[in-house]
Order: sequence, then structure tokens, then C-alpha cells
Amino acid sequence: MLKRILMIALVLTAVTATTAFAGSTFQTTCSEVQFAYGSGNTATITAKCLNSAGTAVSSSLTLNGISNQSGKLVQGSGASTFQQSCGNIQIQVVDSSNVNLTALCRTSSGSSSSTSLPLNGISNQNGKLVQN
Repeated sequence: MLKRILMIALVLTAVTATTAFAGSTFQTTCSEVQFAYGSGNTATITAKCLNSAGTAVSSSLTLNGISNQSGKLVQGSGASTFQQSCGNIQIQVVDSSNVNLTALCRTSSGSSSSTSLPLNGISNQNGKLVQN
């Protein structure tokens, strides 16, 4: 019986660990979540996040690898460039595991397109936003 309980606990832990990286969890312990321009015009998330003592700490995280591909936000690698051709940029907290980056981005024809991109793997580690 104990073996069976341990096996179930192990499976649940593996499932939880696997799904934890699918979304983001910082929004459950952070408030005032918003988009900001960091130094050098970098795309940044800012928030007030609780540390282990329960104190709200200001934190920020640079968003990397996001670009505007003809009016659509796309995740890639390197420095983010979408902020150069997108406006009305916002961080939208959907629920306890989903956060989206939303914006109006220029298309190749010069018009604007509303677009969003899930921000995955961001967590709060003792008051600091980190990308997993």
C-alpha cells in the first residue's frame, strides 16, 4: 500500500513539474504586472512580487527573443525587437497559469494587427522575476 501511494505521489510530482513550465506562475504572487521599456529600449515586465518574508519587492525581467513577423508576435531567440514596430503593448494576466503579451503590430503592408503571445516559464523566486 505504501509503495502504491509513493508511486502515485511520484507520478503527480512529475506531471506537476511538466505542466509548471508550460505556463507562468509569477502572477499568483505578484501584482502591478505591466510592460515597460528598460534601459536601451529593451522590452521588460515589471511587477511587485512577494518574497519569502511576505514583503512586496519591485522586480523586472527583460523579455528576450520576441519579434514582430508581419503583424504577429513570434518567440525566437536573441534580443526582442517587437517593441520597435508594435504599440499599445500590454501584459494580460489570463489566469493562475497563463499570461499573454498583447500588442498592435505593423504588418508588411503597413496596417496594424492585434496580436498576442503566451509568456511561458516565468516565475517569482523570492521576490525576483525569473525565466525558467
